[in-house]
Amino acid sequence: MSALNQEEDVEIVLSHDRHYKFHSGVLARNCLFFAELLVEKNAARLCGKARLAGIKIRWMFELTKLPGEGRPAGELKLVPLDPMGRPPLAPGLVVNENGRIPITIFDSYEAILYALYGKDLPISDNDMTSVLRDASEIIDIATYLGCMSLISKPVTVALLKHGQALFRAIQTVPWGWLAMGCRIQSEIIFGEAVAHLAGNWRKIKEDREVMDRIRHVDKDVEGLCTTLHKRIVVETRRFEMLIMTHYPAGMAQPVDQLPIKREEYSRDILVWMALAWFRHWFGQQIISGQGAFSSDGGYKLFSVIAAGGDAYLDKALLNQFHNKFPLTKKALNVTENHLLEIKECMKQLVLNSGLMDSKCQLDVRRYPCDYFTCVKVGRGELPWVKSGEMMEMPVVRSKGRRLGGNEIAARNQAAARKLAEAPSSAGMGRKEGSGSGQRNYQMFVDDGDEEEEEMATPARKRVRRD
Repeated sequence: MSALNQEEDVEIVLSHDRHYKFHSGVLARNCLFFAELLVEKNAARLCGKARLAGIKIRWMFELTKLPGEGRPAGELKLVPLDPMGRPPLAPGLVVNENGRIPITIFDSYEAILYALYGKDLPISDNDMTSVLRDASEIIDIATYLGCMSLISKPVTVALLKHGQALFRAIQTVPWGWLAMGCRIQSEIIFGEAVAHLAGNWRKIKEDREVMDRIRHVDKDVEGLCTTLHKRIVVETRRFEMLIMTHYPAGMAQPVDQLPIKREEYSRDILVWMALAWFRHWFGQQIISGQGAFSSDGGYKLFSVIAAGGDAYLDKALLNQFHNKFPLTKKALNVTENHLLEIKECMKQLVLNSGLMDSKCQLDVRRYPCDYFTCVKVGRGELPWVKSGEMMEMPVVRSKGRRLGGNEIAARNQAAARKLAEAPSSAGMGRKEGSGSGQRNYQMFVDDGDEEEEEMATPARKRVRRD
């Protein structure tokens, strides 16, 4: 007998007019459901008469119940056979579809069973709704049969054909797509959902219902999102410190001759004033809770710094500084130019930090997010990969001996079993001493506060110190 013409010893009956014959080896190697039932003790003991009559069927399965509450894939049962390979009753559901919504469960079962033999899954790619409608039932059946790895890539490809429409949907409801990505073991969809969750984790974890759904996906997902969010916070705090302590080139050592005289530093007084104004503004943002510990993790603050120019510390705010520290028109213009240079320097620091680099497939320029999307899920952090690695056992092989078909099938079934067992996301002031009196300087806010009336500045003499 040819290797391509093996005996079909399993019959699957989906309805009275849908009978299929398959090979027990193919079913058992690819589906956990069949692997547990296609054993010798469940096989029919065919008599000699049956063998002479050419009867080969030793196992029969019947779809006894259609999808309903608690059984999204219906119910497939093993049917006992007599020595002649016949069931006690004529198998097959009789469904009257007259005037009812067409039942697609039979087509979905057929699609998966044929996919075991290399046939493509018939998933519509006309629009996102069609894909989800077709894929939903197929995913339920694949979960029931324990052959999710078989349909993972076809479903993922069908979804990815919709490009930004898919990624916008993930942006809107990341916890829902998290469950989908985990079920079909799609690294792209799962990683995209986790990136949105981790970036917006402070807001997400305040929603109890959403958190319950996330925890239901997998026990490790919450910890993964927390870990990735902490990475963002640590990096954000590091760059907050870097920005606050950064000195543009040339400020610390204006000349090469050491020690540097005060006259040399005094020539750069307007540069130091510009830097002080920038740090005044930046420190105010951090103290007012706009930094790493804000609800958006500091995204808005870093976004305006990355934008540079008049995105912050604009003319209106500089006029408030000018009212407190009156300068000549020329000196003010020079200070503004120095401030623009400092802004450009800080902009490059932020852009080079990688915090503003989105690792999502979503086009954040067209569809912006109000949180960081700079994290990426490593392959070793995927729940199904971690489960598989934990079950990997070292195999002692003789020289040249590699894994065989039975060993690979056993490992695939162990991974499928593990997956099946998992549950299916006001201004502050400071006092500054001056001579015999104390004056209170309020913090300036970047929200269009009315300018204070200009007060006469008392004349001050420069005291020469030797």
